[in-house]
Amino acid sequence: MDRDRLHDRIRRLLFASPALAKAFASGDYRSVFRGRGIEFDSLRDYGTDDDARLLDWSATARLGKPFVRTYREDRSLTVFLLIDASASMDQGSGELSKLEMAVLSSSLAAYAAQFRGLPVGCLVFARTVLRMLSPRRGKAHALAVAEAALAEAGAARPPSAARQVAVEAAKVAKVAAAAADRGGSDLALALRTAQAALKRRSLVLVVSDFRTRDWSAALVELARKHDVVAVRISDRSDTELPSRGAFPIVDSESEQAAWFPLGSRAFARRWAEGGRELREKTLSACAEARVPLLEIDTGDDPARRLLEFFEKRRVS
Repeated sequence: MDRDRLHDRIRRLLFASPALAKAFASGDYRSVFRGRGIEFDSLRDYGTDDDARLLDWSATARLGKPFVRTYREDRSLTVFLLIDASASMDQGSGELSKLEMAVLSSSLAAYAAQFRGLPVGCLVFARTVLRMLSPRRGKAHALAVAEAALAEAGAARPPSAARQVAVEAAKVAKVAAAAADRGGSDLALALRTAQAALKRRSLVLVVSDFRTRDWSAALVELARKHDVVAVRISDRSDTELPSRGAFPIVDSESEQAAWFPLGSRAFARRWAEGGRELREKTLSACAEARVPLLEIDTGDDPARRLLEFFEKRRVS
């Protein structure tokens, strides 16, 4: 998808932002993110329309009648997006690449924060920090956040190595050189940079395919001070490959070129196992850091997946 079409799709999806913004509202959620997004306000008598899950059992037992807690929104909450624009994010087997899906998802989150009047910022990274926008309020800044991510996903980007399974062997060196412009991602660096930059408690959305090494410790440290959500962008080609041929492929993270025997069942099995192993490592690292994980495939509707995620984060 070229940059103009991607930009048009972002604009079409923005109708979902008001609905998505409700996920930040204290009226529907005691706390979307583990009780730290809003503050206790007061107690009041329990009403027939109240959710029994909001009962304050201590006050109820002490005063002899049911009471519920009320909350007010913590307007100081900052939303910060970490967006992976490394070479592996160019991978995509359908209409969208992982990077384009990351742009769509991040743009929706930025506009949702804007609708709630929350400051939003971003850090776009690959091997190094490519761009960082400090958190600010306002529609213009939310658009700037979307543009910061979009600038890394347009038609000027090097073509996806995953989409070039049919290129001639003579072009492999050229593709490798293009991939080397960004190289692999340093997620740990991005996480540490965000921790150093964010001086007050923030909601941090880490949007990546997590195809990198040695980032779990940095995630644990960031999650100790901030509300962190991992948004894992996936694609069918993570575990599936075309069934025929042998074509030159460039590993977008290591920048190494190789011939992949696509007709080999053993190779297809190892490829699928590798994709599943990467996912399991991501799940394990997020569980260890107590960070909720949202998985969005390149074939998904990002607005629906984000709304479903917030729905599941209701008070239990």
